[in-house]
Amino acid sequence: MALEMALKLNAPGMTSLHKAGLAGLYMTLKAFDKNDFEIEGLQWTLGDKQVILNWTDETPKKAFKSLVNRSFWIDDEGFIRLSGLEPQREMTFEKRHLLYQALLNSFLQFGPHRPTGNKKNLSYEVDDKVVWLKEFAPIKKIRQHETTSDFIDKNGNFYADLDIAGWLYPGASQRHVVHNETTLNESLDLALMLLFAPVGVIYYLIRSKAKGRKSRLAMLIPEIKSLKTYAEIRREIASQGVIDLTASSSTDAALRLLVTLKTAAAINEFAEEMGKDFLCRVITFGIVGWNEKQKSRTATRTVVSGKLKGFENYSHANKIFKNKWQQVQEKRDRKGELKEPEHFFVTTFCGREMIADNIANNKPWYHNTSEFLANRETREQLYYERKELGQMVKEAEYENDNEKLFIDVCHESWRRRMGKLGQRAKTENTSFSSLANKEREKLRTSLGRCKNAESLRETVIDFWSRAGSFGQLQGGGLLKILPLFEEKSWRKAKDLALLALISYQAPEEKEETDSELEGEE
Repeated sequence: MALEMALKLNAPGMTSLHKAGLAGLYMTLKAFDKNDFEIEGLQWTLGDKQVILNWTDETPKKAFKSLVNRSFWIDDEGFIRLSGLEPQREMTFEKRHLLYQALLNSFLQFGPHRPTGNKKNLSYEVDDKVVWLKEFAPIKKIRQHETTSDFIDKNGNFYADLDIAGWLYPGASQRHVVHNETTLNESLDLALMLLFAPVGVIYYLIRSKAKGRKSRLAMLIPEIKSLKTYAEIRREIASQGVIDLTASSSTDAALRLLVTLKTAAAINEFAEEMGKDFLCRVITFGIVGWNEKQKSRTATRTVVSGKLKGFENYSHANKIFKNKWQQVQEKRDRKGELKEPEHFFVTTFCGREMIADNIANNKPWYHNTSEFLANRETREQLYYERKELGQMVKEAEYENDNEKLFIDVCHESWRRRMGKLGQRAKTENTSFSSLANKEREKLRTSLGRCKNAESLRETVIDFWSRAGSFGQLQGGGLLKILPLFEEKSWRKAKDLALLALISYQAPEEKEETDSELEGEE
């Protein structure tokens, strides 16, 4: 018996993931149209707000199985392929690997849902850089290939509703094994849309200095108002590579996507339409201590572009703290035989992570600098990024002019202190870098211990007074800065003082930083 299904974008029960799944189905069928591929027993009509499926055979079993197998497949190397993301050209190795990592950290994170074959070493090139995959595990099959029995009953017809597991809706699981009613259940239409969600959502790999392995992948689900519009955007994002699709945090991923939309808006009317009012659901996946073997949902949030008052500062940060390639030297054993070739991976900036998280929370871009410096790993990373932080301090916008003046005074104090240390290093024939690091750590500790306005005021004034008089404080400059020492603002002043400390570079430090960066590349 023929069956018609009208899958509507604004149907009851539609979550953001269902809408992304409908967009994924739209993209998949659109790809079939472009390649003149037909499915016996299935016809479709694609609209801007809905997809109509006509199952024309006596039962839909054969056509449904063909649809799934054509939509989700595995290539000879063991990469998962999604037809909806490559309508006219094959994915490069780089993009296949990106998708592989994304799916294994989200929809297919459970091992039995994607059994693998014998591990092997693979490599591919991106921008003349070799990316080496040590012990790559090729996929043999995926859970989607076994889904016919989930959707089709013994008579070959669709079930009216289905139980939903994590491979259809990441994070959805039966809460209590002994209570069947705690299993998520969806109607046929909604379940079918979830089946294609892996095509419709947007993935960013995460390399977080602050959150570590708790944040491995960001799955972004923008608000979808038009299937046609979103399909264009999703394919635009899918054409990007690992440099563009690696973020320092989940909020950084959402803001990077927004930058992409705004950049594309100049030439793409579809991106312009989306960029005007951008609402995006962000789901973070990572590893938690109580479940080492699986990737769990570790955070969810919604980012709304219209409420990001500091977005221009993120745009500055996105240009300054650009992702870069990190080199790994080749490794040889004692016999001189090659164990690992020279290869590269993408690394991010801790500074951009801090700035993105702050702006997404509508805080000043330097907010919580004290907390980032309290953590040893992020502190050391931020010190390495002092060149970029210094540029950010110069180009950023501030809520009040006294904030930049405060930083300038701290920079001048630190410059004079560095001058004295430079003279001492020459006199004692010792390392300037070592002296500077010790002095910086001493001041950072003093600032970090400030717990109220009074203690901060004493610490900062003492720091300034040791450097002598300042031109910046003349002619009313001091009066502009004094409000930052009041009870309501002292935490901001503390963050500004610490920001000044880690963003200043003496000439000797600039040379060392440049050599460090050259060695990394």
